[in-house]
Amino acid sequence: MIIRPLQELSEFGKCIELQRQTWGMQDIDLMPARVLLVQTRIGGLVLGAFDGDRLVGYASATPGVRGGTPFWYSQMLAVDKEYRNTSIGFQLKLAQRDHALQQGIRMIEWSYDPLESKNAYFNIQKLGVIVRTYHVNLYGALSSQLQKGLQSDRVIAEWWLMEPRPQIGGNSRVIYIPADIQALKKQSLQSARDVQLRVRAQFRKNFEDDYFVAAFERTFEWGRYLFVPGASRVHHGN
Repeated sequence: MIIRPLQELSEFGKCIELQRQTWGMQDIDLMPARVLLVQTRIGGLVLGAFDGDRLVGYASATPGVRGGTPFWYSQMLAVDKEYRNTSIGFQLKLAQRDHALQQGIRMIEWSYDPLESKNAYFNIQKLGVIVRTYHVNLYGALSSQLQKGLQSDRVIAEWWLMEPRPQIGGNSRVIYIPADIQALKKQSLQSARDVQLRVRAQFRKNFEDDYFVAAFERTFEWGRYLFVPGASRVHHGN
């Protein structure tokens, strides 16, 4: 497996099918190849994972500035369905981190659905992100099959590349989510909607109380977010 930056328009075009596979989106919601090309020209990065000549995964990031401090916004991470659960996504993120540090970037952020326990575990436990921002229906209606039936609520994962993981003390709080929200949607869409409303309210209340997500646990039956106090104090570069 080789991971390297993509540079040619033809390579960016191969990312389109990976988007369709991963999210089941209609063409209107796909990120065009020309946008990926522009990302690389303005200080961002598009990494591709190759098995021989075959593109089997990619991760894209666009540059941003907040409070005068540069960061990257990681817009998409997609892996070919035949290569999932083989650590390619993790390798792409580690390569993304290395390239960011080489360019003086100390923080990468992205959004994800807080009800997707597999993504939460990957982001929080494997990569070590923190979460302290919740957006209600951030993208409005989406054509993605994964989002079907629910509003596009998102939390922001903050990946502080040079900071240690926060410590979990005794004054923590928890929020439970289903182990598989997609399976729950198939059983009862209304139950999934009720879960989203509950989780939304609980997240926002914890953030209002100055708590942030520092850890995540997952079993075959549930996922569990662990919140600790100090959202306004952790990682002051934000």
